[in-house]
Amino acid sequence: MTALVLDFQDAADPAILASHAILGITGTSTGVGKTMVTGLLAQLMRRRQTVITQKWVQSGDTARPDIAIHDQVSGHTESPHWQPYRQVYTFPDPVSPHLAAELSNTRIDPDRLIAATNTLTTAATTVLIETSGGIMVPLTPTVVMGDVLATMAIPTLVVVPNQLGAINQALLTLHYMATRGIPCLGFMMTQQEPSQSPLHTNNPRAIAHASGARWLGVCRSVA
Repeated sequence: MTALVLDFQDAADPAILASHAILGITGTSTGVGKTMVTGLLAQLMRRRQTVITQKWVQSGDTARPDIAIHDQVSGHTESPHWQPYRQVYTFPDPVSPHLAAELSNTRIDPDRLIAATNTLTTAATTVLIETSGGIMVPLTPTVVMGDVLATMAIPTLVVVPNQLGAINQALLTLHYMATRGIPCLGFMMTQQEPSQSPLHTNNPRAIAHASGARWLGVCRSVA
């Protein structure tokens, strides 16, 4: 049986992440491991403080939403009272939030997302927000995930799958964050393969060198 663990770099202090009241977890795309990283961070940070996780928009997988996986991975189940604030919008179609809302004959209100996050700050020391897909995923035809992160000036870390193409995808995400003034906490690699190839070793180093962003560590599988 395998499990996932967070291995932080020697120079990366997890306490820095825990010092923020709101923390964003975005990724270079969908399916890169943001949900597991969010759950593991919640588990780690709960050793010293209260933490609550949030997913602004759940599109598809409504029977087992991402916040339920956060709770399972972190070993902590939140009160149902906070459910409407943790998962602000829920849509049945597994598509981009703007389209999922359109197919459900509604529209996502960014101000409602901001209000829900601010409400959760009264429930815990730190709120961890997992974005839907990457940072430029549209919430409406004119508003993307990054717009809300920028409006709230939310310190954000980027989850990057350690695979071919990771460098370009990570640098594009980090460049966008810099141009929008979104505080960058660094990036976390995710890796399923137990072995380390030259590609696995070089990817995070190349991303850190080209972007100046801090390589926080690796979310990896262990037997």
